[in-house]
Amino acid sequence: MKKNISSLLVLISFAVLSLGSVNAEPPKLQQSQVKGLLVIQLPNGSFAGAATQMNATVVPISKNSQINFGIRFNQQVGPMMYGATQEVEKFMRVRHQKDLPIGHGIELGFADKYTMKDGPSAAVACALMAESIITGEALEPSFAVTGDMTATGDVRPIGGVAGKVRGAANRDCKIMAVPIANKAAIQDIYVLDGIEPIAATQIILIETFDQAWDIAKAKRSDKIQQALDDYAMVQTAMAKSTASASHPKVRDKLKSILETLPNHESARLVALHGMAKGPKKLSLNGSLAAIQTAATELGNTIQSGSYMEKGQGNQLWKNVSRLNSLREDVDPRTKNYLDAFLNTANILKKMSTSEKKQLTDDLQRELMLAISKIGVEENKLLNDTKIQEEMMKE
Repeated sequence: MKKNISSLLVLISFAVLSLGSVNAEPPKLQQSQVKGLLVIQLPNGSFAGAATQMNATVVPISKNSQINFGIRFNQQVGPMMYGATQEVEKFMRVRHQKDLPIGHGIELGFADKYTMKDGPSAAVACALMAESIITGEALEPSFAVTGDMTATGDVRPIGGVAGKVRGAANRDCKIMAVPIANKAAIQDIYVLDGIEPIAATQIILIETFDQAWDIAKAKRSDKIQQALDDYAMVQTAMAKSTASASHPKVRDKLKSILETLPNHESARLVALHGMAKGPKKLSLNGSLAAIQTAATELGNTIQSGSYMEKGQGNQLWKNVSRLNSLREDVDPRTKNYLDAFLNTANILKKMSTSEKKQLTDDLQRELMLAISKIGVEENKLLNDTKIQEEMMKE
């Protein structure tokens, strides 16, 4: 019902042309584009990301309409995305009180019109396109962004950051902006995948809309453009060898970049990598997400019955290997939780390698205890006040 109401409001807000429009100065640009970053959740709980083209177009508003300016999607979106767009409109009304293009609206849309989309993570992208249209400043085509935003211009965290970074790289997005509150998620990419995906894209952390705007514009300040160009030189060196991060000239470049752009997270992590001081452990949220993904894969193996397959290359052995490899990466406070899943997997592994291929009474009791231990360890984490508060901060 809410989705239908939202769609109806969009149509009412932009009843145009045939009824005539208000006499008003049109915006400086008629259209703007930017790459937004979206994800879909996979069956194992992980996220697959993509950079998708987003478009904004100016439309005249009917002279009989009760509104004089508006920002809306021209396709059906979910309630969270609709709500985020309302925040963007409020922000623009406050930011451009004197130069708001009265009598005109801005219609937003995705290049992929036919897939339902929801979530607040497109808010900053929508705000950038609106700002571009109102000010007449074009956006950089190779730039991508993700982030929720409030009516005050504060950028808020979002989910699926690792997938979105991969999605940006796959679309050849040279520069991307991510909420500063998602900093730990970028560090988690380094822990799990190494420096290569971090070095390959210029990841800038943003706390406010203005920080995003400074990076997103096609015509940036000379200092910012120089810092971005310098990092492109670092990327060239890193592409030849990641050991380049420790070269004195590269380290000098990174220092200079961070003086201009302290929130250049790629530069910061490459600099730490060059000093062998990069992050060694996953964040608390990153640890739990990695454990739950591995546990979901284990559950799928059990449900399918494939854990009974012969050979060390079967899915159960891969599950055990994955859980074992995570032990060195996760936050120590989550290790007992991981070990409960690992113990369960090892009992099944023991059964799969036995000649009888069946649960003896002893194995059955051992398995039931192992499964109950998973619940015990999960409840410990859920009921730990400090852990829950830390999770909310990340």
